[in-house]
Order: sequence, then structure tokens, then C-alpha cells
Amino acid sequence: MPEENKAAEKTAKSEKKEQTGKLGKVLQWFKTLPTRIAKPFKNMYYELKKVSWPSKEALISYSKIVLAFMLVMGVVIGLLDMGASAAVRMLIPTSSSSAVVNTADEEADVEEAGEEAEEAADTAAEAADTAAEAVEDAAEAAEAKVEEAADTAKEAVEEAADTAEAKVEEAADTAKEAVEEVADAAEAKVEEAAEAVSAEEVTENTEEASGEN
Repeated sequence: MPEENKAAEKTAKSEKKEQTGKLGKVLQWFKTLPTRIAKPFKNMYYELKKVSWPSKEALISYSKIVLAFMLVMGVVIGLLDMGASAAVRMLIPTSSSSAVVNTADEEADVEEAGEEAEEAADTAAEAADTAAEAVEDAAEAAEAKVEEAADTAKEAVEEAADTAEAKVEEAADTAKEAVEEVADAAEAKVEEAAEAVSAEEVTENTEEASGEN
């Protein structure tokens, strides 16, 4: 009978340890839950901070370079077109009189083209200034939007982390109460088993004493 009592006690202890180990894993899972929930939001916030936006000065400089290149190329192409037209007229003359007239016409065309090119250059310069102002306004608006989005994301991350932490604490308290209840129930069962074993021993000892008498 002592061996049976020891076996019953070992069985009760092993069951209690097994229940406690499972509950410990559950509690550990709830404890690490806030960190696992908040990690994606933190990574998103850090990635937003790593975004490299061009400065206002760099954006204005790049826009001016592009507009100036377009203006220069337009003037070059216009001059090449006028030169090619003049060369064709020189290579295919109709008569001496018409050549004189054509020369005068060409000079007039050249002067007119020069005036048109100057007007086009002035117009392009005005367009470049307008575009630069528009780029500055767009850069300021984009910077304000980015700052606003970063602030909004930060607030959302903080709120989500607070909510997750509160829920985890509540779940941890609930799990702790459940663990305590299970532990109390297991302890009560162990005590009942021990009492039952003790009662059986007393009964057997009484029967043996009666048989000997």
C-alpha cells in the first residue's frame, strides 16, 4: 500500500506540473503579445522616417536645369531649320533677279525669325519662372503633407500600442485567475486522493489487527 500511495502522489504531482507548464506557456504568450502587435507599427514608423525626400532647393534647381535645356534645344533646332532653308534656296536659284529678291526676303525672314526667337525666349523665361514658383509651392505642400502623415502614423501607432497593452493586461489577469482556480482544484483533488489513500491504509491496518487477534 505505501507503494500505491507513492504512485498516486507521483501521478498527482505530474498532472499538476503538466497543468502548470501549459498555463505558464499561455501566460508567456500573453506577455509577449504587446511586443508582437506593436512591432509592425514601429517598423512602419521607422521606414517613414527613412524616406529621402528632395529638398526644396534641389527640386527648384533640377526644374530650372530642365527648363533651360528645353529652351536651348528649341533655339538650336530653330536656327538649324532656318539655316537648312537658306541653304536650299541658295543651291536652287531661279534667276538673278529672283535671287536678289530671295536674298532680301531671306534677310527679312531671318530678322523676323530672330525677333520670333527672342519673343519665344522671353516667353520661355516667363514660363520657367512660373514653373519654378509652381514647383516651390508643390514642394512646400508635399513637405507639409509628409509631416502630417508622419504625425498621424505616429499617433496611430501609439494608440494601437496602448490598446494592445490594455487588452494584454486584461487577458493576463484573466489567465492568472484561471491558473489559480485550476491550481486550487488540482490541490483539492490531490488532498482528496491522499485522504482516500490514508483511509484505505487505516481500514487495511484495522482488518489486519482484527485478523491477528
